[in-house]
Amino acid sequence: MGITPRFSQQQEVLRETRKGLQTIERGIIRILQYAGEKFVTDAREALKISGDWEQRILTAKEIEKGRTQPKWGDYLDQTGNLRSSIGYFVLNDGKIVMDEFSGTAEGIAAGRQALEFVKVKSGYQLVGVAGMDYASYVESKGYNVISAQSVVAIEGIEPSLLKFKDRLNKKGVDAGFDVGDIGYGFISSELK
Repeated sequence: MGITPRFSQQQEVLRETRKGLQTIERGIIRILQYAGEKFVTDAREALKISGDWEQRILTAKEIEKGRTQPKWGDYLDQTGNLRSSIGYFVLNDGKIVMDEFSGTAEGIAAGRQALEFVKVKSGYQLVGVAGMDYASYVESKGYNVISAQSVVAIEGIEPSLLKFKDRLNKKGVDAGFDVGDIGYGFISSELK
């Protein structure tokens, strides 16, 4: 003689399972969203846009004459397009769940276009971009556009996911994911 569940009990189990899966999905998306927003905020603030600086490293003679070296991240952004092209996407199985861009239309379009160059994987992904075609050129000249911010964002994701998984496990919910299953990437676009 076995235990025979009633139909209502099966529906309750199914409802609770769906509820648990939704909790896990919302938590993962929230963690990736937070990391993406921090990435964008830090990258845009680090630009320290100034019209007084040339896009190069000063020579020793210029420094001796009293010119100050541009601070890390300082360079010209006359149009605002580079700053506007910095954004992020949260993907689930290749579909955009969330994204964030703001600023000039040209910068936003370039940022969104950068997703075309991302290798989409199954599962969740966080993708941070600087979409203007000259973003990598600016970085190659020794200026930071998104490199440092991407490292900070990546370092923050794993501990956040592990804490979330531990909280779920304490509530008796098996999270059912490994941190290694969550993908993330940051690209400084070379579109043209």
